[in-house]
Amino acid sequence: MKKIYLMFIVILSIGLVHAGEITKKGTSAATFLKIGVGARAAAMGEAYAAEASDASAVYWNPAGLAAVTKNEMMLVRTNWIADMRYDVAALAIPFSSLGTFGLFYQALNMDDMKVRTEFDPDGTGELFGASSFTMGLTYAKNMTDRFAFGITAKYIREQIWHESASTMALDVGITYKTPIEALRLGMAITNYGGSMRLDGKDLLTFVDVYPSLDGNNEYVISRLNTESYDIPLSFRVGLAYDALKSDFQRFTIAIDGVTPNDNNEHLNVGMEYGFRNMVFLRAGYKGIGLKDSEVGFSAGAGLKYSIDANLGLAIDYAYVDFGRFTNVQRFSLSILF
Repeated sequence: MKKIYLMFIVILSIGLVHAGEITKKGTSAATFLKIGVGARAAAMGEAYAAEASDASAVYWNPAGLAAVTKNEMMLVRTNWIADMRYDVAALAIPFSSLGTFGLFYQALNMDDMKVRTEFDPDGTGELFGASSFTMGLTYAKNMTDRFAFGITAKYIREQIWHESASTMALDVGITYKTPIEALRLGMAITNYGGSMRLDGKDLLTFVDVYPSLDGNNEYVISRLNTESYDIPLSFRVGLAYDALKSDFQRFTIAIDGVTPNDNNEHLNVGMEYGFRNMVFLRAGYKGIGLKDSEVGFSAGAGLKYSIDANLGLAIDYAYVDFGRFTNVQRFSLSILF
């Protein structure tokens, strides 16, 4: 059995790294959905499909929410590239044998900017903004002592000035504790849903249908049609292995293979060292097999502290190298109650 899992890792690695060069890069809408949730996952290179076991599992693998044993609220604030703000709030509530329910909200926002035209390059006096958000509900349950299943339903919306687009989507995932001790498997399909097309009052315009005729109506109200784009569907399969585990320390290695609909297949790898389940050090690398990728190395740390038997706090930090965009630093605060 162990040889089978090792062969699976080798085949997955070779297959993804040497995948074909055909790509649909830049062809999806709502790309903010590709921004990972949680500093722990970010520090581990986003190799998190099999390791997700906190409130951020609503993003990575909904089945991971079944591992949550206490009520947990996670709050994330990230100063994203180009002066944008990425905020996340997630809540996980376990109900013993009934399963675990999760609620979440993710939003990417930017400051308002001046409306400029070819006739008013310094601004018309108006301001416009752009924002994206998704919110939804997750349910996860341990079907056996080894197998867990999870599903998420979410609403997605993007807006720029007076135009907006929205759709619904589903995430489905599983986790499995393999017969090999300390080896876990996770798989998830995320953002399976409809396409998005911008529409709004700024797309209304006047058209002279017959410009060659005199005396006809030169102001026929018309609407400009925009293209529809799929949301970033992704299939993720991962393995996590506790190479060292005792009452005092734990060392975990994780690897994810990711197949998106708008880019090439690639690998993410990460590791985490934990001391007394209180102090954590992490590192990872994202996008192995991608050409011209701006992301790569990541690192971070975490601290978990139990105030009493019913209340605990977890603070996580991640540094992610973004190439020519320098870096992104993330902070997560989790409250366990």
